[in-house]
Amino acid sequence: MSKNPLESKIETYLKDQIKNIGGLCYKWKSTVNGVPDQIVIFNGAIHFIEVKRPGEKPRANQIHVHKQINKQDIPVHTVDTTEKVDAFIRKVLKTEPVGVPKTEQAVIIKSASMFKTD
Repeated sequence: MSKNPLESKIETYLKDQIKNIGGLCYKWKSTVNGVPDQIVIFNGAIHFIEVKRPGEKPRANQIHVHKQINKQDIPVHTVDTTEKVDAFIRKVLKTEPVGVPKTEQAVIIKSASMFKTD
């Protein structure tokens, strides 16, 4: 049994949607703690996705790794609902999720911008 079934539901939704639009979505299993959960490849670009349960934020070690990735000019996107997965597909991948009304509104959270320490 999964320790976090809500997160796994969102992760499955992400994988299904990326497959449905013709992209690739791979679980990133690393020896480094804090790396994003998924790698999305679509239309010649690579995107890193951190999947959380609704309302959950990245842990300190995840924020640290996300910032390191961001310093290489690669964004890390955090999604914690299916609506945010759909928003990522619309706003970042510039396509429509499969089977989702176009009028739906959602916000993408980028880990780096969430935790600015200016």
